[in-house]
Amino acid sequence: MEDLKQHKKQITKFGFYGLLKNLRFFEPYMLIYFLMSGINLFYIGILFSIREIVVYIFEIPSGVIADRYGKKTELVICFIFYILSFLVFFMGTYFYVFAIAMVLYALGEAFRSGTHKSMIMDFLDKNNIKDSKTKVYGLTRSYSLIGSMIASLVSIVLVLWLPDIRYLFLVAIIPYLVDLLLIMSYPKDLNERRDVEFTFKSFIRHNIESVKYAFKDKKVRRSVFNSASYQATFKSIKDYIQPIVMTMSLSFVIFNALDEDAHTKIFIGLIYAFIYLISAISSKNAYRVKKLGDSTTLIAYIWLVTGLAIIGLSFFLDSIIVVTIAFLLLYIMMNIRKPIMVEIIGDVTKKDKRATVLSVEAQTSSLLIVIFAPIIGWIAEYSMSLMLVIFGSFMLLIYVGNILIFKKNSK
Repeated sequence: MEDLKQHKKQITKFGFYGLLKNLRFFEPYMLIYFLMSGINLFYIGILFSIREIVVYIFEIPSGVIADRYGKKTELVICFIFYILSFLVFFMGTYFYVFAIAMVLYALGEAFRSGTHKSMIMDFLDKNNIKDSKTKVYGLTRSYSLIGSMIASLVSIVLVLWLPDIRYLFLVAIIPYLVDLLLIMSYPKDLNERRDVEFTFKSFIRHNIESVKYAFKDKKVRRSVFNSASYQATFKSIKDYIQPIVMTMSLSFVIFNALDEDAHTKIFIGLIYAFIYLISAISSKNAYRVKKLGDSTTLIAYIWLVTGLAIIGLSFFLDSIIVVTIAFLLLYIMMNIRKPIMVEIIGDVTKKDKRATVLSVEAQTSSLLIVIFAPIIGWIAEYSMSLMLVIFGSFMLLIYVGNILIFKKNSK
C-alpha cells in the first residue's frame, strides 16, 4: 500500500485518462442519431461491422507500433483519429460519410486498445509494485466507468439543450483534447522507443513474431481466447438487450411535461448512468473478489454466472425489473472479470510483448464479434428468447471446458 501511495500522482493520471476518454456524450444516443439521419438498422449493422473489421485489421500492427516505437506516441495518434472521427460524425448526413467516420473511429480504437494497459503494467514493473496489477487496473478502470456515468448524466442535459444530437460529437472533442495533453505529460520513460527509425521490414518481422508468440505459447493462447470470447459474446448480446430496455422505458413516465422523445432520452441517460456507476464499483473492488480464490477458477465461475443470467433472462423478456437486473449483472460480471483477466494476461506474457498480445486479444474479440453479430441477429430476428438460450448455453459450455482444463492442470 505504501508503494502505491508513493506513485499516487501517476496512478491518478492513469485514472483520469480513462475518465476523460469515456466522456463520449454521444454514446447512449448513437443508435438514435443514425436512425434520425435516415440510416436503417441493416446499414447501422454494416457501420458497426466496418468498425470491427478495421479494428481487426489494425489491432496487431498498432500493438507492434506501441511496443517498438513508443506507447505515448501511439496514444497521441489515436486521439487525433478520434477527434477527426467526431468531426466527420458531426458533418455526416449520408451512409458513406458515416462509414468514413467509423473507419477513423475504429483506427482510434485499434491504436488505443492494449496500449494504455500495457503502459500501466510497465509502470508497475519499473517501480516494483507489480503485485498490485489487479488493484491498480481495477481502480483506473473504475475512473473510466465513472467517466461513462458522468457522460450519461451530462448528455441528458446536453441532448435537451443542444439544437441537435449531432452537436454531442463536437462537445466530446473538448475532453479528448484535454486527454491528449494529459498523455503528453506522462513520464518519457513510458514511451520506450526501441527503434529510433521506422523500417517496414523490421515492423513486419516483429508483427509476425508477436502473433506467433501469442498463439504458440499455450498459456498466452488460452488467456487470449478466454478473454476475447467473453468480451465478444458480452458486446454482441448487450446491444440486443438495450432496445428492449428502451422500449420498456416508454411505460414509465418521469416528467409529465415532457414529450415521448425527451422522456426516452432522459430514461436512456439515467439507466446508463446507473449501469456505469455499478460497473465502476465492481471494477474498483475486483481485487477483493480475487481474494475469494484462484484467478483461473474465478474467471470460470464468471462464465457460469453470466450464462445462467442470460438463460434466465430469456424467460422474462416482458419484465422490466428482470431485464434491468440481468443487464446490470452482465456489466458487473464484465467489470469484475476484466481487471483479473488483464493481470492473468500480463503475468503469462513477456514484458516486451504485452501491448502486442493485448492487441491480439482485442483483435480476436473483434473477429469473433464479426462472426457472432450476424448469427445473433439472424436468430434474434426469429426469436430473441431462443438467441439468449443458445448463447447462454454456449457460455455454460465454456465454463465446463475451463473447469476441466483447470482440473487437468492441477493434477
